[in-house]
Amino acid sequence: MAKLEGETFLRTLLQGFYGPGETEPIRSAMLDASYFLAPEVVSATHGLPLVRARRMTTGEARDSIVEGGDFVSDNFPPHYVFCAATDDMRHKGSTELCHIYGGKGEARDTFFYTNLANLCLVPSFLAKFADTHQPTVTLLKECSFILYGFDPRGEMRGRSIDPSLRKRIKTASPVKQGLFSSLQDQGDARFLVAKTAGYLFAEDGSINRSDPWVAAMMVRQAVR
Repeated sequence: MAKLEGETFLRTLLQGFYGPGETEPIRSAMLDASYFLAPEVVSATHGLPLVRARRMTTGEARDSIVEGGDFVSDNFPPHYVFCAATDDMRHKGSTELCHIYGGKGEARDTFFYTNLANLCLVPSFLAKFADTHQPTVTLLKECSFILYGFDPRGEMRGRSIDPSLRKRIKTASPVKQGLFSSLQDQGDARFLVAKTAGYLFAEDGSINRSDPWVAAMMVRQAVR
């Protein structure tokens, strides 16, 4: 029985672009064509998620706060916070926003869903590899660790990472007014509802430690 797949064809095309000396053309293409958020913007979050949101499950109403207190949606919350964190425009027709830690159901975990350190923008034709192609999965995790020190499961601890990788990572332009101000300036009604479920920032722009959800996320981060 024939195996119906497209990876072989894509690999052949990329091999022609990079040359026979490139042993992982898909990994290289992901690195060369993906964008991460600027470290100075992500640092404002202290490695924490922005809102208490997760991907909806069957039977849940989109863009609502469900029993238990989570705001549930499709891909709106991560897209919204990613766009608010950069001055660059995303072309939705040719790019896809990916969760770096996302292949094990993390999109239904509020710690990962709107965590800027867990998001990157990749070409649509490479997006599936972010979850299924192990060299690519590892690459994205290494990039997030290099840029932000993000290592939620301790997978990067003690791992040997090529120091030259940092120079090849592409980052989007940082938002000029700062992340907090950028989010304050955007008044999407869905995001305003999401903020009522749990929001990282207090009114003065500091980390809202009095929010029970934020406090829980801080504890979770501390014990990783």
